[in-house]
Amino acid sequence: MLPMKLTFSGKAPEAMKKENRGLNFVTAILLIAVLLTSPASAVIVSGDTHLQVEVSEITPNPARPGEDLLITVNIENTGDEPAENVKIGIEELYPFIFKYSTSDVYGSGTNTERTFLIEQIRQRSKVQVDFHFRVSPEAKSGDYQLEFTIKDDGGTSFSKRIPIRVEGNPDLVLTDTGVFPVNAENSSSGALVPGEEFYLRTTVKNAGNGDAKNVRVILDLNGSSPVISLQDNVRFFENLSAGSSENLSFKLLLGSNAGVQPYKIPLRITASNEAETLQIDKSQEIGVNVLNRAKINIASLKFDPEMPEKGQQASMILRLENVGDGEARFVKARLEGLDGDGNTYAFIGKLKKDDDAPAVFIFIPEKAGEQEVTLLVEYEDDFGAHQLSENLTFDVIRTKTSIVPIVLGAVIVLAAAGFYLKKKGKI
Repeated sequence: MLPMKLTFSGKAPEAMKKENRGLNFVTAILLIAVLLTSPASAVIVSGDTHLQVEVSEITPNPARPGEDLLITVNIENTGDEPAENVKIGIEELYPFIFKYSTSDVYGSGTNTERTFLIEQIRQRSKVQVDFHFRVSPEAKSGDYQLEFTIKDDGGTSFSKRIPIRVEGNPDLVLTDTGVFPVNAENSSSGALVPGEEFYLRTTVKNAGNGDAKNVRVILDLNGSSPVISLQDNVRFFENLSAGSSENLSFKLLLGSNAGVQPYKIPLRITASNEAETLQIDKSQEIGVNVLNRAKINIASLKFDPEMPEKGQQASMILRLENVGDGEARFVKARLEGLDGDGNTYAFIGKLKKDDDAPAVFIFIPEKAGEQEVTLLVEYEDDFGAHQLSENLTFDVIRTKTSIVPIVLGAVIVLAAAGFYLKKKGKI
């Protein structure tokens, strides 16, 4: 019988052993990676003591500025030997303020020290500790951390940081609000005239301790308002963090039919906190006064006599007219730079819309030729005091010589000459 030859397709025992050792090594590496990267727990092995730390509760989550915070931690010994004299320390980090901790292992049940001792954690058992904190009222929304350390007599020593989200509530307000006429300088009087274009400028500020999202500032105009929006009446900001602010502006028109009275322009603010658990919807009114403005013009100018004469009394008669929509009060006029003596001041008083009145100046010119004077008109209206300045030019003629004395003198001369010639017998 021929010898039988057997052939196996599997791996040799040595190769299988090497493969198993490689697999065990990879498994161990994966297990360690899982333990080290777990966010809610930490495991420390020291001899036959196995300490594991788990965060089982954070209330409220997220934490709120100005409120209490509870963090429950389980410290578990999964080893075969007791963990002796386990020392726990709390690192107080802003914005968390440690108040006290509670546990069944405390004799009194309450501990106010940030470092305390648990005499023993038996094998295969755990200790629950509740840590009580106060969150600073000034805390802004953000991600923070609390840290505590653990040591025992078996050589265990490690620290753990607990991430905590703090979320405050936004508080949106409007500040530095003003009304600025388009054609005026960059100043706010809070007053407008009918038919005037203007800007309403304001700043939206988050005065709270939480971020705001989807912020809208809305011009809440209705059909009966004489104020007309010339641009989009909504301003949008995706996010407004605590303590920050944004400037905004609306271009508007006050209708020409607006009455002379105060008006209110309503603004509405809508937003939410980051978690959208709080909705903000608030209104604020901006007061605007509608007034009328006076405007003084020179309607006419004439002299009496028509051509002022050097050394002779003359009258300048100026007719002033109010061509504005408001009443002009305390209207007065004066001449500056007049070369001559006389009255250079005139008080008119009140000029209503479309009214006019004369300002008369009586004077005696001291020199002939072209004269240049400045007319100053001062008055008040609903917007305050105003002044009008105009340069005026006129001619002054020389004194006219009378022909009567010349003719009379010529007659006397001729008569005397005739008498003399007749006496001599030449006539």
